[in-house]
Amino acid sequence: MKSPEQELYDYFFKFALTNHWNTYDHLPMDNRPEMYPFVVVGDIQVVPNMTKASLNGNVIIAIDVWGDDEQRLTVSDMVERFFHTAIGTICTEHYRFYGRANEQSKELTQDQSVPNAVFNRGQVQLNLNIM
Repeated sequence: MKSPEQELYDYFFKFALTNHWNTYDHLPMDNRPEMYPFVVVGDIQVVPNMTKASLNGNVIIAIDVWGDDEQRLTVSDMVERFFHTAIGTICTEHYRFYGRANEQSKELTQDQSVPNAVFNRGQVQLNLNIM
């Protein structure tokens, strides 16, 4: 049986693929040209709260959406889809999670870390309670 964080990771990775978005578990390597926009389902943090009978707590997952300099609206729409998907109940094979709107966060920025390039970047921090 997978851990709750792995099932949630797989859920959002599959969500991105189902939407036909290029999806990775890390930033694409330099030697590989990339089509924008793309999604990186990244870091996970677990804040456990064990009881005698169950594993409770929260899973926090970071998702980044990267677009080129003309894709701000596309990046914003993709971030919004992740944000809304994390509100309410999510059922995976072995676990149920619940996300409250006030515990999710999203941010849109312009990244200029690569010389002579501007990227639109959306960051979503999803915080879901293990039920």
